[in-house]
Amino acid sequence: MKIVKPALSFLALALLGSLTWNSPASASDRKPTVLPAKVTQAPALRLPTRPCADDSDDVNCYWDAAKRGNGKGYSYYVDRAGNVTYLNPKLNDPAKRKAWKAANEKAKREYWGTVWGHRLCWAKVGDTSYVFCFDGFKETS
Repeated sequence: MKIVKPALSFLALALLGSLTWNSPASASDRKPTVLPAKVTQAPALRLPTRPCADDSDDVNCYWDAAKRGNGKGYSYYVDRAGNVTYLNPKLNDPAKRKAWKAANEKAKREYWGTVWGHRLCWAKVGDTSYVFCFDGFKETS
């Protein structure tokens, strides 16, 4: 019993010491965090304040689907260059828009632009015209 008690004390102290000891190698492996010399801000995005017309491809405007839509569309804004940016990011993929345009040209549809506030609309024209818009809106006229 006299040998067991000092042995247990030695093991407990050795375990405690190993948990708190840092080797010189591990201390030298740490690299200091380098902060950038100067922080720059991205230019502020200037969102349009004028509402878009519901039947023309105007620019520098916004479409609030909650206030002006029929519950089936998406809100978007159009910059001064005429680029449409939806607030739903899944509709902003350039590759999908390019494929949408190519599919409609192949189907011999006419580009109608904006229909009832929905952008990027194409129509199969006939006695009854069938309108298909990029955001999923469909209409007959």
